[in-house]
Amino acid sequence: MTGPVTPPPQLAWLEALREPASALEWDLARWEHVIRVARRLRLLGRLASGVCAAGMLPRLPAQAARHLQAELRYATWRSDGLAWVLERLPDMLGEVTYPLVLLKGAAYMGQGLAIGRGRLPSDVDILVPREHIADAQARLLGAGWEEAALDAHDQRYYREWSHEVAPMRHPLHGLELDLHHNILPPVARTHVDASLLLASLQASNWPHWQVLAPADQVLHSAAHLFHDSELRDRLRDLVDLDGLLRHFGTAPGFWDGLVARASVLGLHESLTLALHFCSRWLATPVPPEVMAAARARGLSRAKALWLHPLLEATLWPADPDRLPPRRQALAAQTLLVRHHLGRMPLSLLLPHLWHKLRPGAGARADADVAADAPAR
Repeated sequence: MTGPVTPPPQLAWLEALREPASALEWDLARWEHVIRVARRLRLLGRLASGVCAAGMLPRLPAQAARHLQAELRYATWRSDGLAWVLERLPDMLGEVTYPLVLLKGAAYMGQGLAIGRGRLPSDVDILVPREHIADAQARLLGAGWEEAALDAHDQRYYREWSHEVAPMRHPLHGLELDLHHNILPPVARTHVDASLLLASLQASNWPHWQVLAPADQVLHSAAHLFHDSELRDRLRDLVDLDGLLRHFGTAPGFWDGLVARASVLGLHESLTLALHFCSRWLATPVPPEVMAAARARGLSRAKALWLHPLLEATLWPADPDRLPPRRQALAAQTLLVRHHLGRMPLSLLLPHLWHKLRPGAGARADADVAADAPAR
């Protein structure tokens, strides 16, 4: 493993997500700061879950304990709602011959991972093979799920250029349902052969549901973060990656196969960025040979010179008492341009942006960005 790494002091509080006892040293002012930052980053429930599981709540300042207890109750209610939906979706879909795959937060909860506890889900992401997505969509519509009204352009966008159908909602459920056939758009500069993912599925703890293989979960999380349109306040995604790497990294052969799997799926750059920021910011114990192999294949030194500072400025959590620095806004805008250029070829992107930005485009003017919004 790599030698000890000291995270930046401003991020030292994240250690309490893994070692709740470290929070016992915090004074009331420290707690006030952490609670405000963690709530905005959607990490307060995770912190509350660890503190309560360790039996530490009575030992904390009463003011902090009240916030943690309230957040944990809220997270439990939201998580129970997700589990309730996932218990009923197989019945809504009926007898199908194709796999039903949980993605992202639903997958973490379905495996009982530590990063699945204390989450605040507002959507559920599932995946089916592309050749069956129309069937799954029709079955869900028949079971009461509804799609937002889309114009002809947006219908074509989801049908031909996206990796998912339009988000769906049900009158009885508070969660949005995102039905995927891939983890990245098929027309993106970086795209994935979904059949490779489907060939390596594993069972979850929930009947009828499967999850991606461990390496594929890491790579999906990395691709979702570093190919997304909005990176500000997304430190939770990096925390998820740290948790996945620490959990799966104890399994024999995991590290040996991770870089090779990234090569097979074409996700070298995403993996390299994930390992870089996890090791630097969260002290994730990445074996040095894995880091070296990832850097050799994933990101040129010249590209890292401009991309690392942009990502660092954008991902860095802003101080709750100050306006975000201007350099963060500029970095975020630059990465947004990079996102769009990588998501679609110019021959599709320019007409697509014109359609979205033209006067009177309607409430779904940013349908492509909304579809790729951070998972809850």
